[in-house]
Amino acid sequence: MAEIVLPYPGRDDMWTLESKRDLRALCAGLAGAGLMLGLLAASTAQERIKLTVFIGPAPLYDSVQMADSQGYLGDEGLDVNFQLFPTGTTALQTFRAGQGDLVTHGDLPAVTYWLSVNKDYRVISVIERDSKGYLATARKEIKQARDLVGKTIATRVGSTGSFFISEYLKKNGIKDSDVKVINLDGQVLPTALCQGDISAFFIWEPFGSRAREICPDKVYTLSTAEGYIRGYAAFGARPAWLATKDGEEAATRFIRAMLKGADFAAKNFDAVAKYNADHFGLSEKATRDQWEINGRDIGLDDTFFQDFCALAGWMRQNDLMKEQFNMNEFIWTEGLKAVNPKLVGTVPPPC
Repeated sequence: MAEIVLPYPGRDDMWTLESKRDLRALCAGLAGAGLMLGLLAASTAQERIKLTVFIGPAPLYDSVQMADSQGYLGDEGLDVNFQLFPTGTTALQTFRAGQGDLVTHGDLPAVTYWLSVNKDYRVISVIERDSKGYLATARKEIKQARDLVGKTIATRVGSTGSFFISEYLKKNGIKDSDVKVINLDGQVLPTALCQGDISAFFIWEPFGSRAREICPDKVYTLSTAEGYIRGYAAFGARPAWLATKDGEEAATRFIRAMLKGADFAAKNFDAVAKYNADHFGLSEKATRDQWEINGRDIGLDDTFFQDFCALAGWMRQNDLMKEQFNMNEFIWTEGLKAVNPKLVGTVPPPC
């Protein structure tokens, strides 16, 4: 190390040889400490976490899609393995077997699953919510709601589509017993409708768009979910995993990346369209139909709590839930609060 030169004359008279040695030793020690801190920081920066995420093939997940394609997940030190499922209800069946770290789903599937596993599940954040992206797609001979009486309709039973059907029938004065509801997974619905096996289906995009592309002369959009329900896409995890250091860190990093992805997705339709075309074969129109209405309301705000309390009331009316809904047992807020406390609303008392 070069000798430190002090900016005034007579320094050799004021500093003894031992003092200089002490100074050199101190500087060397500081340099060594700096090197160690630098190595430690580099090691920490390179520490990565592997993550398996169950997700659906739909543009309503464009916040996550863009977090993936734009490298935001990688920037957060996450190595993510995405596994595709047609619906959240189907994904949760595999998740229940112990596979996966994070899983995406709708509102009704989340609460139903939480109850079925004795509350051993936590919702972490909303990904998207809207009403216009949930469609009743019907054959053209079905001109109005009453025309569904005596007909067979379909959804992925147990998904948000079930909630939509129930509210649609009730508000149009149709008894549940007046229609036959069958269970079909999302990717099967368009073909079943075009072939005439069913008269209508109720589910989120892009399945309605897909049906209209396959047989535009036979089917159309009978109704959106506006005035009936507000549908949610959210994600969650097991509380035991979230209680681990890696689990908490991974979930928090995922939220940060998703927020960046949401901002990018809202401004860059072309990138969202390319992702959905490359990965899922969706047309530009099918992607745009959803992209234009995506409500990228990441977090757990007051609207979330209001809507889920309303859902719990509907579930109790339909004997799907007996007790009061305790949100504190249903959500995990540590990740959102670490990123931005304003992303979490006021948690209500049991509703």
